[in-house]
Amino acid sequence: MPSRLTPLEIQKHRFSRKWKGLDPVEVGSFLDMAAEDLETLARENAGLQDRIRALEEENAEHRQRERILKETLVSAQRASEDIRGAAQSKAELIVREAEDSSERLTHNALQRAAEIEKAIHDLKIQRANVRLELQKMLELFQQVIEMDRQQDEQDRPLSYLRRNPPGGA
Repeated sequence: MPSRLTPLEIQKHRFSRKWKGLDPVEVGSFLDMAAEDLETLARENAGLQDRIRALEEENAEHRQRERILKETLVSAQRASEDIRGAAQSKAELIVREAEDSSERLTHNALQRAAEIEKAIHDLKIQRANVRLELQKMLELFQQVIEMDRQQDEQDRPLSYLRRNPPGGA
């Protein structure tokens, strides 16, 4: 790659003189203009190079932020999935415990109902037994009353026997 001329090199460059050559003032004036334009372009180029570096740094920062945001998003998604999974597991555990508790309560209620039914059945048997006992006692009382009446009837004729008063007829 050929070396580049600087504006100073252009300004300092002197052409050799030849007979009937170029007008030295015109060449000098043109070279001064070219040098100034080249200097302006060099400054603009340097400014643009600085701007490019700044934009590249800014672009690198944006890419870094984008990478961080992507990593954060992936991390948030994982955390969300972990939380969702933990919540699902906890919900399943709660449902399982509720079902177990429900089954225990139902079993206990059925067992208690069976105990109550047995107690009611036993009480009915006791009532029937008491009724039979009372019926037997009533029959026994009736027999005693009947025997007492019969005894009364046998004793009646004796109670009506009259005595003769002493000395009389």
